[in-house]
Formats: sequence, structure tokens, C-alpha cells
Amino acid sequence: MKKSTAWCAGLLSLSALAAAYTYLNHVYWHKTLPNKLFRRVQTELAEPSSITGGWIDMNPDASLVDGKLLASYRGGVTTTSGTFHFTVAETGKLVHLDRI
Repeated sequence: MKKSTAWCAGLLSLSALAAAYTYLNHVYWHKTLPNKLFRRVQTELAEPSSITGGWIDMNPDASLVDGKLLASYRGGVTTTSGTFHFTVAETGKLVHLDRI
């Protein structure tokens, strides 16, 4: 194999790896993590009643949690006992919870 062909193959492999990393990073922050956090909040709020609906914003915001700037997600859950709006940090800590 010539040096230029090997160099091009290496560059193409590195580009493919970078693209795959970027895609998986996006899927984690905009799909996997918000869904995981939403299920966690749902189970916390469902203890005394049952869930009838809910939503979570898949685009993270920034929140100050314990003096650190973390990604956070806003959402809402409707139960048989009421409707709640919440903000949950990337660590799973409930930053804000309002009953409407």
C-alpha cells in the first residue's frame, strides 16, 4: 500500500470515528438521558397516585445545582392527584418541583 493511500484510509477512519462519537453524544444528551430522568421523576411522583400523562423537553438547559452549572431538563407530569412541573438535573437531582 502506498503512503498516500494509507494516509487517506487513516484520515477517513478518523473522520468516521469522530462522526460516530458526535452522533452518539447527541443521542445521549437529547434522547437517552432525558428519558431516563423522566422515568425517575415519574416513579417518584407516582407513589401515592397513578400517572395519567407527562412530557419532558429533550433539549437541555443550564441550572445551578450545588454551586455547579449542570445540564437540566424541564417537564411535567399529570397524576390522579394533580399536575406537577419539574426541573431535573443531569445527575437525577430534582432541582425544582411545582404543583399546579
